[in-house]
Amino acid sequence: MWQEAQDFSVAIHGATSRLRGAEGAALRGQLRRAALSIGANIAEGTGTESPRRFAAFLQNAIASASEVESHLDALGRLGMIPTRQLAQLATDVVRIRRRTIALRKRVLDAGKPNTQDQKPETQD
Repeated sequence: MWQEAQDFSVAIHGATSRLRGAEGAALRGQLRRAALSIGANIAEGTGTESPRRFAAFLQNAIASASEVESHLDALGRLGMIPTRQLAQLATDVVRIRRRTIALRKRVLDAGKPNTQDQKPETQD
C-alpha cells in the first residue's frame, strides 16, 4: 500500500508540473503536499507501538487522500488538467483511500481484545 501511495505521489508531481501562474503554483503545492502526506502517514504509522496509533496515522492518510480528491476536482472544474489524466488520478486516489480505510479497519480489529477468551466477571 505504501508503494502505491508513493507511485501516486510521483504521478501527481508529473501531472502538476504544467500548472502555471500564481493560482497554478498554489494548487500545485497544496496537491503535492497532500499526495506526499498519504504515503508519509502510512510509513510513519508502521513505526508506532500500538494498533490505535497506527490507525490514527492511517486516518491522517485517508484525510490526505480526500484532500487530494478535492484538489483534483477543483483542477478539473478550472480546466487546468486534461480530462483523461484527471479521471485516472481521481480513480487512483479513491482506490488508495478505500484500501487505506480497509487496512485501518483491520488494524483496529486486530487491536481489540478477544472477548471470547475472557471469563465473565462474577459478583461475590
